[in-house]
Amino acid sequence: MTAEHNNEVSPEQSAELLRLTLPMMSRHKVPVTPRNYAVWFEFVRGENAELRAEIQSLIDTKTPFTPQLNDTLFEKYVAECNIEQFLKIRNEMTDLMDDVSDSLQEVGSEAQRFGGHLDGVVENVQRSSSLDDIKELLRSLVEETRTMRRSTQLLHEHLEAKSREIALLQEELEQERRRASTDPLTGLANRRTFTETLAQHAEKITQPGELSLLIVDIDHFKEVNDIHGHLIGDRVIRFLAQVLQQHTKGQDLAARYGGEEFVVLLPNTGLRGASAVAEQIRHAMSEAKLVRSDNKQPLGRITVSIGVAAYQPGEDPMDLVNRADQALYRSKQGGRNKVTVDMDTTGISNRA
Repeated sequence: MTAEHNNEVSPEQSAELLRLTLPMMSRHKVPVTPRNYAVWFEFVRGENAELRAEIQSLIDTKTPFTPQLNDTLFEKYVAECNIEQFLKIRNEMTDLMDDVSDSLQEVGSEAQRFGGHLDGVVENVQRSSSLDDIKELLRSLVEETRTMRRSTQLLHEHLEAKSREIALLQEELEQERRRASTDPLTGLANRRTFTETLAQHAEKITQPGELSLLIVDIDHFKEVNDIHGHLIGDRVIRFLAQVLQQHTKGQDLAARYGGEEFVVLLPNTGLRGASAVAEQIRHAMSEAKLVRSDNKQPLGRITVSIGVAAYQPGEDPMDLVNRADQALYRSKQGGRNKVTVDMDTTGISNRA
């Protein structure tokens, strides 16, 4: 069950919830990370009855909020709302920066007032006719100086605290961004990242030969799983991911498309260059001598089939995927361990 986010929170409400949430997290010794903050923000907000009831029960029973428990609460109530959490984290970072800015403005006003007082002291010293008058002016100047020193010290401490909070938020946000865009098994980009990147490149293409796509599929992968088990199958998938990384560079993007199927997006590359990259990948897999790590027994020859297609300006990006997929199908039909190029389009390679 996840928290509902139907009612938007105004900046004023968000700031107030921030002031209530952070002390409560500190009181229960919960680290201030965006994942934890998202959970406690919803608890303080009070719109998710199940979340509020569970945390209140944990508080009543004095249950320690361990890292494992914090992760469980996040996965149970918040994890499926990643987009909302990103926006919330971003808003909280904005609130923190606004808070710092307000503090700087307050000290700026304090400094301006101090400067005005100093000017007044100088003027009054020049007018004073007795040592007692000057002594009183100096006393007031010392007091103002102490006040200003306290203000700047408080600002320094405040900025240090806020800087730590901002650093935590930035680190957690970056972790969430990587987690949302990466395939956990291989470390390559995931399907969503590939789709978004393809669309971004397609918008910029004006000439044929500026973008190509490879679709790579492991041959007879089901047999690998049936004979050696899924753990070995996962290792084969990771090995292919390493091969793809070794043969891509710069703006190239290798991604896991699903199961044992991968895609490689090649900007500034036409069919000739893309075919050369595909052959390098096919050859590297075909010549690899893979063995089991547990008993050192060889896995046998693991090969891949590859389809290659070049993007045509103005076409739907998924048409490129479909054409590369059809070329892959022809590689499979032609005996596997092959590279097949979609010849419905042509492209001139810009790749060295």
